[in-house]
Amino acid sequence: MTREDYAVTVVIPVHQLDRPVDRAAASALAAADSGQVKVLVVCHGLAADDVRERLSELPPEHIELLEFADGIPSPAGPKNAGLEIAATRYISFLDSDDFLEAKALSQWIGQADSRQADAVLAPLRTQGGTPIRSPRLRLLRTGPLHPVRDRVAYRTAPLGILRLSTIQRIGLKFTEGLRSGEDMEFGLRMWFSGGRIEMGRRGGTYVVGEDAVERVTGQMLPLGEEFRALLGVLAADWVRELRHPARHAIAVKMLRIHVLSAMYRRGGSFPWSADDRKALAAAVDAIKALAPSVERPLSVAELELLRLAEKPHTSFETFAHALAQWPARGYRSQIVTPRPWDNLRSESSFRHYGAGKITSILR
Repeated sequence: MTREDYAVTVVIPVHQLDRPVDRAAASALAAADSGQVKVLVVCHGLAADDVRERLSELPPEHIELLEFADGIPSPAGPKNAGLEIAATRYISFLDSDDFLEAKALSQWIGQADSRQADAVLAPLRTQGGTPIRSPRLRLLRTGPLHPVRDRVAYRTAPLGILRLSTIQRIGLKFTEGLRSGEDMEFGLRMWFSGGRIEMGRRGGTYVVGEDAVERVTGQMLPLGEEFRALLGVLAADWVRELRHPARHAIAVKMLRIHVLSAMYRRGGSFPWSADDRKALAAAVDAIKALAPSVERPLSVAELELLRLAEKPHTSFETFAHALAQWPARGYRSQIVTPRPWDNLRSESSFRHYGAGKITSILR
């Protein structure tokens, strides 16, 4: 079979031989019907023969190995290399630490074909079985996803299957040179380009591995480095040209998930530097410039963090103490907004947690 004969190319970048790439590749083959999937393992700084030994028990006719070396500790390069040689109708990206449930790909392919979708987003769960609610979907949603109402900005990782012709038409590439966030602009531009985006039906799931020695995405970077992807998206012309609801949705997600979460993940005992504090303030300024209304759906506790981030010249002791005591007003403050009517906004934590409770009851 040639590359064009398959329905989907699954690109698996691998940068260390101790990664469970054999599990990832085997799961991709088992996730589709016979002859549907081509597995493309991109050997990032590794010899193909060494990686091939890890895959010796898998059928070689459906697996291709591509050597790629750029000396940059970023998955963007190998993902783009896979994207460049893919020739199938769809493409899918699978981290070497992760795996797919049986028949997930065939289910997504059928859904994309029948709905003429540009993308089908994979349902996610952890290896331990915990569902990952991303994106934050409407409870009563029917049909394709709406990028704002279904809060698709919360899913920047393009996991699932993507129509290759749509990627090529938009001109999408992963942002090279970044140690994290290389898929942020790729995913957001795909979701907000006007295409048809479907949510994968229950049954076929992308599983986030938890048994890796160390995941790159879990590393603590200097915030100036960590926010490079975020600031690049905020400065992009295509983002600034979006209508206000879309810019607001992207801004809220970036503030909540990237800036505020960076603060509470580190906490008050973290050795905060002056550069980190300046990076926080600069990120907040850039987000507010894109969407001045970004604060409206934030909870009381989130606003406490925001006020800390906005003041890079506050003493380290005051900053660290406030962060160590966060949230100062208990659990309820993490849910509700200061103004009661803002709890009804689609981006509010009140709406999100309420929907989660209802979903858990209905299961």
